[in-house]
Amino acid sequence: MSRLIVTTYEEACRVIEQLGILPLSGSIPSHPSLDSITDPAAWHTSAETDPWLWRDRFASEGVAAYGRFIGTRPLLIARDIFPLVKCLLASPQTVKERYAAGLLARASVQIYEIIQQNHGIEVRQLKKLAYMQGKADKHDFDQALVDLQHTADIVISGTAENRNDQGNKSGWNGTCYMVAEQWMEEHGITPSQLSPTDAKAQVFDWLQPRWDEQAVAYLHKKLALFPSGEGKE
Repeated sequence: MSRLIVTTYEEACRVIEQLGILPLSGSIPSHPSLDSITDPAAWHTSAETDPWLWRDRFASEGVAAYGRFIGTRPLLIARDIFPLVKCLLASPQTVKERYAAGLLARASVQIYEIIQQNHGIEVRQLKKLAYMQGKADKHDFDQALVDLQHTADIVISGTAENRNDQGNKSGWNGTCYMVAEQWMEEHGITPSQLSPTDAKAQVFDWLQPRWDEQAVAYLHKKLALFPSGEGKE
């Protein structure tokens, strides 16, 4: 799987289905990533063969959940195992309860509620509604998004064109976010009813025949604190 094998979106979909988890870049030892199985020359060409565009299609078409679920780098989790991963990542407390317990910043609650009320909201509109458009707000805004992805409360749902007040396209397409349960419902993905411990066991039962031992060991280490804690970098 380390050699160049993928030239089309459909082939990449099959790789995600086979591996279950595919990082965009090499963040898992002895494990493929989207950039390692595609031609570097194909990236950022805006053609149908551009893997940079595929990452949004995976999310918007329900092929894989997309986000910074483990650590700080984005990865793709196949729809077949995402309910299990979400189950083991999810906190037993609501977003508001975690804020009350001092586990989340106020910005996380505010941003989660805005996303919950605006399915697939584009990041610039999200900043506007959260009143976090200034440079001083950047760190808190970015950290809130990462924190909410670490517990699989939200996912990246695709991208959208940025429009100015006159309705004309302005600048680069922006990342869109959706509450994970809403994304799953939209794509017909059934939530897992397992306990976090059982979900974790099933995830590794699924991955071990498909992954290199070093990659499995890495993920075990990253998820060592789950389901009882926060396994973050």
